[in-house]
Amino acid sequence: MTARHTVPVRRLAATAGLATLLVLGTPARALDVKLWPLVDYHRDASQQWLHLLGPLFSYERDAQHSAVALRPLFSYTHQLDAAASELAVLYPVFISRWQPAHWEYRLLGLISRQTQPDAETRPDEWSDRFTVFPFLFYRSSPARGTSLSVLPFYADLEDTFGYQRIQMVAFPLYLRLQESLIERTWLPFPFVSWSGGTLGQGVRVWPFYGWDQAGEAERFHYVMWPFYIEHERHFTRPEAERRLVMFPFYARIDSPTLRSRAYGMFVTHTIDATARTDTWGFPWPLWLSQRDVDSGERTSLRLTPFYEDAHIGSRHTHFILWPVYRWETQEVQDPEDYSYARDDAFLVLYRNVRETSATGGEHRLRTLFPLFRASADDGSSSFSTLAVVDALLPHNPMVQQLYSPLWQLYRRDQEGAAPPRWSLLWDLVSSDGTRIRYPIHLNLSE
Repeated sequence: MTARHTVPVRRLAATAGLATLLVLGTPARALDVKLWPLVDYHRDASQQWLHLLGPLFSYERDAQHSAVALRPLFSYTHQLDAAASELAVLYPVFISRWQPAHWEYRLLGLISRQTQPDAETRPDEWSDRFTVFPFLFYRSSPARGTSLSVLPFYADLEDTFGYQRIQMVAFPLYLRLQESLIERTWLPFPFVSWSGGTLGQGVRVWPFYGWDQAGEAERFHYVMWPFYIEHERHFTRPEAERRLVMFPFYARIDSPTLRSRAYGMFVTHTIDATARTDTWGFPWPLWLSQRDVDSGERTSLRLTPFYEDAHIGSRHTHFILWPVYRWETQEVQDPEDYSYARDDAFLVLYRNVRETSATGGEHRLRTLFPLFRASADDGSSSFSTLAVVDALLPHNPMVQQLYSPLWQLYRRDQEGAAPPRWSLLWDLVSSDGTRIRYPIHLNLSE
């Protein structure tokens, strides 16, 4: 190495050594030192952070939480006040969460384990769950014992997919679904089945013939499904609803508040006495026109994929050349209580959301893939560019923690009236709200 190269190297080594000495040897003082891109360290009475090699490694700590990340490999956060922790490795490949009353581990979203240490005090809960979806389900608790299901060979699952109990043997040979008052059994699925339990009765030989009844709440029967189907709800009450399908020629719905007819399954006419609307569709559901029964005013018009102007309850939606551009608003009697508006272009490549509530809260979000993400919540704001994944998944905190810093050329954050904090080119030049920090920066104070 020549002499002219030795001097800069010695100066660089001396500066790095001084930074290390200050970081490790002055615990009682506030310290702010940066030698970009190798190290960026800050410590004061309320917070502490260490960044190495730009965004690749970070450690941050304040009074409420601590976080460490080696991007894009893993991140770990710990909420000090709630004693809650979260670890992600190559998210979403592996993620785990720990809380005092609940532990959870997930691999690829399909393999998971959940434990509840306090389940002994809640006999209706499983204390240990292990799942390899959709094949293996293991459940265990001191009060309920152990349950093991291996699909499609055998299953005995409780409180799963909205059913009280699911049982199967060599599926589709045998399947049994149990609700609170109704049981349905298939042998084999879906061809032969019958219903039982306190309120259930019926038998089906699909697709030739079937009938089923659930007390006085619901009953139906079919012949050569789906060509002839009758369905009734609350058939002993004044609010009874009756449906008839003769596919593909004719269908109808009759109730005290609704009258609907479909001809050829493409022309539909519906009168809704509750909503006071008269709706025609042709061809349904692509083209649709709806009018107010009392005033005759058109309230909705849909001509998919060219145009839509529709009122759905208090919401007003539009689109032009879907999915090119779509916008939506929430209409309320007093706009000061609540307001909502959203614009989208090309599905979610661009979005603009504005929302306010009666409590004074305000939320704004704008994203344009892959250029930027901007948000504002109750006086605090954030802006970043680029936005490769966070523009598509703007509400995912793990993307913000583990991946976004890798491609954020510029980021700006502001909380209330406090001065903004910003960073350019992964902290090459940055500001903590009080001073600008350049690539080489040192500040030591009491």
